[in-house]
Amino acid sequence: MIAFIDESGDFELKNINPAYPVCAQCALTCTVNEYLANAVPNLMGVKYSFFGNECVVMHGHKIRKKSGDFHILRDEAVHKEFMEAIAWSIDKLDGCLIVAAVNKPRHVNQYIKPEDPFFLSLQFLLERLNMHWAKELKAGERLLCVFEMRGATEDKRTRAWFDEICAGRNHRSEVFNFDADFRPKDQNVIGHQYADLVAYAACRFVETNDGNRQDWKAVKGKLRKVGGRLEGHGLKIFP
Repeated sequence: MIAFIDESGDFELKNINPAYPVCAQCALTCTVNEYLANAVPNLMGVKYSFFGNECVVMHGHKIRKKSGDFHILRDEAVHKEFMEAIAWSIDKLDGCLIVAAVNKPRHVNQYIKPEDPFFLSLQFLLERLNMHWAKELKAGERLLCVFEMRGATEDKRTRAWFDEICAGRNHRSEVFNFDADFRPKDQNVIGHQYADLVAYAACRFVETNDGNRQDWKAVKGKLRKVGGRLEGHGLKIFP
């Protein structure tokens, strides 16, 4: 089993950007066989269809800005076709998506000493990954959590918090059988590219509560559900 984790938004509480007040971490989680059979070839196919190679990194910010390799999206017809192809690749994913989002203005207003949003979203995400896989992991098996690198200082802090949460600093004081790995964006990890796109869509949904957003419609169906319920399972919103 494997989980690719990426984030959207910044986790700053002192100077909250009113244009982007929500931050989130997202995981695409599945078996390695599912990842290789569907997630990788499907997004590779989109890359070859639009760019003629597999080297382009699907980075949500550049896609929205239509910059760099994504300048082709300035043609509205190409943009529409491209976004439909991305939505198709997400829809065909095996496994599931899990998002933990923090509404920063509400968090600051509700708590005298608000917890770091990155820690909170990481804790919520790992707890749900554990709930998802706990019964599937056999003796000796572990879930590999692959993070996208954010910088030496940030990655060191993420590793420390990851270890604390997995050791029992979580809601049920459980030990999670997880391992962590960190990979830079330029390694072109397909799982991180899915997580990046999904995290942004979730942030905007949490901010606006607009269920008609096309990006939200594309990802909602692949989020983890328990008993048909999405809230609190595939999408954790705090507070």
